[in-house]
Amino acid sequence: MKTPLSQHPLHPRMQAAHPFFDASFTPYYSDHIPGAWQVTRYEDVVAVLSDYATFSSEYIPKTDDNVFTRNLNVTDPPKHRHLRALATKAFSPAIITQSEGWIRQQCEELLLPHLSTGSIEFVGDFALQLPHRVISRMLGVPDAEVEKVRQWIIAVAGDPRVIGVEIFGRSMQEMSIFFSELIQKRTAHPEDDLISQLIVSEVEGNRLETMDVIAMCVAIFLGGYETTKSSLANAMYIFSQMPDVQSHLAAHHEDIPKAVTEALRVLSPVKGFPRIAAKDVMVSSAAIKKGDLVNVSISTANKDESVFAHPDAFDMDRANLNQALSFGHGIHYCLGAPLARIETRIAFETIFRHARVRVATAEAPEPEISALVYSLKSLPLVLDKV
Repeated sequence: MKTPLSQHPLHPRMQAAHPFFDASFTPYYSDHIPGAWQVTRYEDVVAVLSDYATFSSEYIPKTDDNVFTRNLNVTDPPKHRHLRALATKAFSPAIITQSEGWIRQQCEELLLPHLSTGSIEFVGDFALQLPHRVISRMLGVPDAEVEKVRQWIIAVAGDPRVIGVEIFGRSMQEMSIFFSELIQKRTAHPEDDLISQLIVSEVEGNRLETMDVIAMCVAIFLGGYETTKSSLANAMYIFSQMPDVQSHLAAHHEDIPKAVTEALRVLSPVKGFPRIAAKDVMVSSAAIKKGDLVNVSISTANKDESVFAHPDAFDMDRANLNQALSFGHGIHYCLGAPLARIETRIAFETIFRHARVRVATAEAPEPEISALVYSLKSLPLVLDKV
């Protein structure tokens, strides 16, 4: 099923034959390095993400007072291997599968009130709500604290240069204190939640330090909330322009996963992954020096026409759908990808079972301010009940 879709201004094409240096680029939480090499070709992006020894994820100076610097995503092996092994055990497929019924219930609860009015602001009323509820429940955040954590995550996921460094720092500090206290409670009285499992999980006799558990909680929230929210919104924006695709998916739920995969290739949620060169290296014709920052652009790699024919067209029957890099590549491939796939599958099963959707305004959606993702501030939709 092929449907043309014009490139959305959310992330304009930056395709280049070779890496180029962008002196104005500043990555998330790393203004100490001026500029970065932009890597846009699919082949080069895969090469960089596959070679963690040359392209280190530790581009942020590590400090004892900032849990983000201990984040799984900015850590190299062997520490990364240990952290990921512990997180993988706690984030097992069995735990995710057990949540399917509850996730379906949440989707129904979020959607049904809007069916009677025939409209929904999809980002605020659904895409923001679902992943936050899911991650809060999995981690074991008390219901009374869910909204507080959501506001922290919104601030931390924003761009510190826009929202203000003070707000960013205060949100990170308050969230760290909150999770530290919650870890103490779960250490004394374990419950059936992810935090309790992270505390006791062992790999080769080693457990996570408290700061590492806090960092893991923050990383899981940022990844599980912000990325999934953006995935839901971006995919819905594409589907809302394609009534034939909606009708097909309503009748063939089994095709929803591949439709979402293609939608996220066309409108990739992740902006990119920064790396720092551990040694002098050539990428295509670019001579990258040790200490240079390198930013791999997922959205442009996903639009590389040497890999994806007619890259701006939505085609969920592509033979190479599994080559899309929307969830990353290599050792840092998104840990929460299986959960995100289940959430998006159930969400669109629920929505298209009840309604067909169309964008309620002629204006192009405005992009969200974020250093991490390409997403929409809002997406007003008309709901036509079926």
